[in-house]
Amino acid sequence: MNDKLLIFDCDGTLVDSEGIANEIFLEAVNELGIPVTKEEAWDHFPGTSMALCMKYVEDNYQVRLPDDFISKQRARQRVEFGRRLQPISGVKDALGKLAYPKCVASNGPMEIIQANLKTTQLDHHFGDRIFSAYVLQVWKPEPDLFLHAAERLGYDRQSSIVIEDSIAGMQAGINAGMTVLGYVPPHHPYKVEIEGVVEFTDMKDLPALIESMR
Repeated sequence: MNDKLLIFDCDGTLVDSEGIANEIFLEAVNELGIPVTKEEAWDHFPGTSMALCMKYVEDNYQVRLPDDFISKQRARQRVEFGRRLQPISGVKDALGKLAYPKCVASNGPMEIIQANLKTTQLDHHFGDRIFSAYVLQVWKPEPDLFLHAAERLGYDRQSSIVIEDSIAGMQAGINAGMTVLGYVPPHHPYKVEIEGVVEFTDMKDLPALIESMR
């Protein structure tokens, strides 16, 4: 059963954090008088680094965000994630049924990935097989993080399956030459239009989908 490596994104794929993170970011920029809309936030921010979210705001609204913006965002995230964060519906059962090596490869900082997995009681599925773009200093949609994770765990790109919910992450998987499964639940606020992505709408279907690829 070790012929495949499953590479999971974290935010929006394993843990239901994208909505909380977007809400916190949007509140912060709106409090500064910057009229970024909820639709904009969902179109441009999921799956990207906070630095890129900030760059989008600064470039499109001709503003400079405060130097302590990131540190304040992280502090607010820690509080809200600790209070409200839940696993994605169906993902616990799916992980329990998937008897393949698994890892997490996320654009988030390592300490936040680890904390979120622990909060949602998913950490035991991955152990120390967690990879952060902050370590490489290269973020999705570049393929480097996925390629690094596969190499470190002894798998080639042909044997690696990426499970992602964000456009940036799906594109990174395609750029890496890997099989990409795009988690697109019915409430997903954006459309996936990336050639080669296999879409699915419910985490309970993930084990059967992966088995069909044997």
